[in-house]
Amino acid sequence: MRAFIRMLAPHTYMDRQRRAGLLFVLPAVAYFSCVFLIPLGESVLGSFYRTQPGGTGQFVGLRLYQKVLTDPTFWQTVRNTVTLLFMSVPVTAVLALAVALGLHRLLSLRWRSVWTAMYFLPFSVSLVAAALVWQWIYDPVYGVLNHLLGRVGLPPLNWLQSLDLVLPSLALINVWARLGFDTLIFLAALQAIPGEYYEAASIDGASQWQIFGRVTLPLLNPQIVMVAILEIIFNFKVFDTVYATTQGGPAAASQTVIMLLYDTAFKFFRLGDASVIAVFVFVSLLALTLLQWRLFRRQVEY
Repeated sequence: MRAFIRMLAPHTYMDRQRRAGLLFVLPAVAYFSCVFLIPLGESVLGSFYRTQPGGTGQFVGLRLYQKVLTDPTFWQTVRNTVTLLFMSVPVTAVLALAVALGLHRLLSLRWRSVWTAMYFLPFSVSLVAAALVWQWIYDPVYGVLNHLLGRVGLPPLNWLQSLDLVLPSLALINVWARLGFDTLIFLAALQAIPGEYYEAASIDGASQWQIFGRVTLPLLNPQIVMVAILEIIFNFKVFDTVYATTQGGPAAASQTVIMLLYDTAFKFFRLGDASVIAVFVFVSLLALTLLQWRLFRRQVEY
């Protein structure tokens, strides 16, 4: 026993460093396991059981997968989610990059900090509170947006009550809420690019657009990939803003996958079906993340 304890005890400096590093990350690993890995395992296990009255479960194999994945309502929510994602992610990334470039050009550090804080402020606001504010802005009778349209002679619109306008309206809320966070990521990356690269490009006679396309964008590639991944995950799992503004309406035109999961689990108490939806969301996000990381991440050296 003593020999086994001596074998586990660190002998060299590197052994002590590895042990110290393991002890430092152990709380984070334990938290991640309790909050994410264990519920994920329970969801995978629960997707094979149909919940019976009284809380008991009946093993049904892959029947719940067949039931959920052949349900037209489920695929309608997937289409709504993907549509919202395509409306939000590119606009958020492009606008955040443009704002970061503008802030990076500000010579005054004080004004740069002030404008950065203003752009970041919406990200610090609760999504439910932000959704309620935007619900008031979109109000067809008393809303600020329709009031502005009336001032320029345009008719009022039913932003959240229209089948065609509800998803673009929700996408605008997501862009507003996420713009500041992505701007900070791009701004930090821009400030980390050495100035010698720009000086060398200017000496070689490169124009501003050539410098942007040949120097800035390639060096921002890791941050662009990271922002794209984070925004896809956020928009695929969006729930707060949709639930607080439309509750999935009108006529389920804005119901997302996570809203369907919530309704299935906590309104209709079909926990097995909800577990199948949770597994679908996890597998989809994992596949999209790995695909993006594989296709768009590249090493750039100058």
